[in-house]
Amino acid sequence: MLNRALLSGLVAGVFSVSLWGSLPLLRQLTELPAMLTSVVALGAAAGVAWFSAYVVNEPQSREPDPDLGYWLGGVGSLVAALYLYFAALAWGDPARVTLVTYLWPVVFVLVANALSGHGVPMRVLAGMGVAFLGVMPLVLGDAQGQETPLVAYIFGVISGCAWAAFSIYLRQTGAIPYRGYARMFAQAAGVALVLFLVIGEEVYAPSRIDWLAAALIGIGPYGIAFMTWGFALRTGPAGLMGVLTYMVPVISAVLLVATGFTEPEWALLVAGVAVVGGAMLAQSAERQPASEEHDPDAVGSDSARRPIARARPGNTNE
Repeated sequence: MLNRALLSGLVAGVFSVSLWGSLPLLRQLTELPAMLTSVVALGAAAGVAWFSAYVVNEPQSREPDPDLGYWLGGVGSLVAALYLYFAALAWGDPARVTLVTYLWPVVFVLVANALSGHGVPMRVLAGMGVAFLGVMPLVLGDAQGQETPLVAYIFGVISGCAWAAFSIYLRQTGAIPYRGYARMFAQAAGVALVLFLVIGEEVYAPSRIDWLAAALIGIGPYGIAFMTWGFALRTGPAGLMGVLTYMVPVISAVLLVATGFTEPEWALLVAGVAVVGGAMLAQSAERQPASEEHDPDAVGSDSARRPIARARPGNTNE
């Protein structure tokens, strides 16, 4: 039986994963264009990160000057991941788009193994094959006249690749304090704002609900979830925490079906099982020592820092 501490950690983990799973639903509640949604969400996430630093009394420290890797792998990947995902969600069925986007954990493990110099284990390739074969019925079904255009799938896949690039950057950088995340989020919001003004996306008389839903994306999935996830990884059952992260697309699909934004179908179920199973199979091939597998990102200790990376979705390997 779980003791109180483990149970509290498990509840916090489920809560965090549920917040991440709610992101596609929140996107359906706002009519703001994709880039403007990214601006609002990133700005709200920056505010939550600054508030978190204040709450935990995080000490001030001089951050290193941003280099090209920071702007491309950190800020650039973050902006690309959010914009492309939000655009894809606006164009196609949100559950289908989310499942395709969540091929990124398999891509992340593949690239991480290749960069490590250890080669790519067969389990990683097998996991990628399972995941891609699972989503093929969705894409082929849409090729026969379903409601999700090919461009939505393409944007979803590229968004997933951006998440993988962001996760690789975080993995190579190491632990980042809340103030570091606040700065990164704020700078990403600034870049997204400039791009929004350059692109010239049209805004049609947004309501309070539009602004609120966009802000909640930053406050919840990109803000509060990081704090509760750090607590979960410090106190909850470590093995179960890693498995929970792969339930995000499943939770998203269930919420979208329950609220009527997505129609239930067998192809969706098969794709969900394949994506989760493929990601877990690929992850099982990771060569990290057991003591490093669940290092989340909450301020206070190394073991509480890295999962913000996974949370974003980010480091599936940590």
